Formats: sequence, C-alpha cells, structure tokens
Amino acid sequence: MSNLVLASYDFVIDNIKKMTDAQLDAPIKLFGKFDMTKRLALAKVFEHQAHHRGQTTVYLRLAGVKPPQEKLFRYVFWNL
Repeated sequence: MSNLVLASYDFVIDNIKKMTDAQLDAPIKLFGKFDMTKRLALAKVFEHQAHHRGQTTVYLRLAGVKPPQEKLFRYVFWNL
C-alpha cells in the first residue's frame, strides 16, 4: 500500500512541476463555490494533506507502529 501511495505522489508532483506560471495562475472555482487560482488550490491541498498526515502519524505511533517516510507536496510548493 505504501508503494502505491508514494507512486501516486510521484505522479502528482511530476505533473505539478510541468505546469507553467500561466497554468498555475489560471482561475478556477473549487468545488463549484470558491474562486481561486490553481496555485492556491494546490496550496490548500498541501495544507489538507499535512493535517491528515499529522493525524495518521499520531494514530500509528499510539498503535506502536513507526510511520513510513512519506513525500509531502511541500517539495513542489516551495517552488510555486
């Protein structure tokens, strides 16, 4: 399962890296409600992912499991 998650991160990260500034700054309506740029929507995805990563890490540690090393999208976002 971890390998599938990491492969999905690689896929997303690789495709975000290919986006131009014009594509990142394109307006979207997130969930049909919220006006923002794709860049901001991706930043919100990172924030959401970090929140759930924190919850999962606590749960795993309480269960006596060492959380796996995981890529966060932050590597991409510092360059957005």
